[in-house]
Amino acid sequence: MKMRWIVLLLLLLVSAGVLEAQRAASENGYERASTGEAGLSVVIDQPSPVIGCGQAVTLTATITGANGIAWLRDGEYIDGATTESYVANQSGIYTVIVVSLLCQLESAPVEVIILSPLNAQILAPSGTSACEGQAVLLSASGAGAGSEVIWQWYRNGSIIVGAEQQEYQAGQSGDYTVVGNEGSICVSTSAPVSVVIHPLPQVAVAWAGSPAICEGDSLELVASASSNQQLLWYHDEALLLNESGSSLWVSDAGEYHALVTETTTGCEAITSSVFLEYLPQQEVMIVANGPTVFCAGDQLQLSIASGSGSIEWLNSNAPIVGASDVLWTVFDSGIYSARITDSNGCRELSNSVEVVVESLPDGSLSVENDWPVLCGTDTLTISAASGNAYVWMLGDSVLVGEESGELLVTAPGNYSVELTNTVGCVALSQAVEVVMFDAPVVLMEPVGSVNICVGQTQLLDVQASAALSYTWLLDGVEFVTDFVNALEVSQAGVWTAMVVDENGCSAVSEALILSVLDVATPVITAGMLTPDGQLLLSDDAAGHQWFLNGETIPDATGAEYLATEDGVYSVISIEDVCESEVSAGFEVVLGVVTSPLSAGIATYPNPCTDQLRVMFSQGQGSAYRIYDASGSVVYSGVITQIQATVDVQFWSAGIYSVVTEQGVRAAFTVVR
Repeated sequence: MKMRWIVLLLLLLVSAGVLEAQRAASENGYERASTGEAGLSVVIDQPSPVIGCGQAVTLTATITGANGIAWLRDGEYIDGATTESYVANQSGIYTVIVVSLLCQLESAPVEVIILSPLNAQILAPSGTSACEGQAVLLSASGAGAGSEVIWQWYRNGSIIVGAEQQEYQAGQSGDYTVVGNEGSICVSTSAPVSVVIHPLPQVAVAWAGSPAICEGDSLELVASASSNQQLLWYHDEALLLNESGSSLWVSDAGEYHALVTETTTGCEAITSSVFLEYLPQQEVMIVANGPTVFCAGDQLQLSIASGSGSIEWLNSNAPIVGASDVLWTVFDSGIYSARITDSNGCRELSNSVEVVVESLPDGSLSVENDWPVLCGTDTLTISAASGNAYVWMLGDSVLVGEESGELLVTAPGNYSVELTNTVGCVALSQAVEVVMFDAPVVLMEPVGSVNICVGQTQLLDVQASAALSYTWLLDGVEFVTDFVNALEVSQAGVWTAMVVDENGCSAVSEALILSVLDVATPVITAGMLTPDGQLLLSDDAAGHQWFLNGETIPDATGAEYLATEDGVYSVISIEDVCESEVSAGFEVVLGVVTSPLSAGIATYPNPCTDQLRVMFSQGQGSAYRIYDASGSVVYSGVITQIQATVDVQFWSAGIYSVVTEQGVRAAFTVVR
């Protein structure tokens, strides 16, 4: 309003009365005239709207009859805008008011639009490359130039018909630009964006041979891939793991293809499909023309029941050399099958037939003592190997009732046995020829019971007919074998002699029962001392013989003896005809308590002057020596009886010792 009053004030200077009257009329709501009175007029030269793109626009007015001029924007006076032209740098509705005297006139409005620059550009949010069959998303972007922008897309400078949206799917390689508000004052063209559409990898797959194979065979599938191409193989839409090379060996019928990836671009393509077929195959079957379990020596024929072509028989899947006929005869255990090769070269394996060949029973015979000979009234045992059933035969005749594994033979002839095992297989043993001879006659002397004493021997004498060897037996155990018919023996037991003649027949003599008597050496103990003498007792209950100083006491044969003289007494035991060793001497001094000789040696008299008697309890044959006090040997001898007499009349007086070879000793004194 301030500017308005300034303008009016200027006008007032020209025509104060008219201007004041017009202002008053305006403030009182009077209508402004579009065409002035008295030739007043005003027109803005630019048609509405007037558009500026990022810069101001110049408005000009054509005025007639005016004394003053003022520019308004959106109904508001613009300070200083009082000339016929105005540079508008803001959007709005512009008018011009002119005055002449008391008249005021406002022009028709003109809209001014000041647009911001569009600054068109292309965005590629997912990158600027893609694979054939795909597209690169391009998005136009720009600010200003109005709320609605009209876009047009170009490739390699050529317009893309119909591509007028903000986004465009670029499916071809090229340089893309976009133009916003084409044909307007605010048109904007983007910088070019290069789009690359990579071709898909082209790989062919082919079979390295005919795509019809026999079931069980294999065929190579080859792909024409380069070193920059990776493959994943599929069979019937299933991924084949660990198969990524340019070739593939397959054996299963069906559809095959590969997914090819170009490593430099990442583009993928699926190859064309190829198919593998199985050639028609026949059914091969074999049959057994008889039982599949049979005994050794028998046979079984196998035959081809169905199937034609080249035949190959197998045992446990191993080819049988030369087995190529429709019929095949087997003799051994095994798992048999056949393989036939047809006209296409396809091989088909038949079913399997298991053949079991049972072993025959062991037909061996063993003979007692390994010698099939009957001697006299002897018997012989023939044993057969283990079986389930036995039929014994003598020659061609069956021995009825003989059904065990052993046969007791009492007569000569040819013996055999038919054996049947647990599976029914039969075998006939070899024949055993049994011959019969008379047993030798053997006589031995003596026979019966004979007693001898320890240290004695007994002569055994045998007379036999046609003897090749003699075997002497003690208690049934071989004692000595020699070609002798006489033997000196000393061991107790049952003695027999066995002779064998040239036919291998043997005979055993009657027995001699030999007893060897070992009479125990008695021990003398002191009995009652009586007025008549010292009673001596023997601990043995057998017969006896008493001695005084080594001399036999006549009729002293009891287990007791009354000693009536001083001296050394001893005794022997007698059983049958055998005597014991002499007992230890028992020294008797009447009126004095006595005891048996210690250590088995007694000397009498002691002390002595001329003759010394030495009593021994050791057996005959033992050596003894007499030593003086200095340890020198003064006498030596051998015990031949229980008493020895030594002449000492020329010996020096002193103490002497008697020592046996067993180390037993006794002392005595020589006096002068």
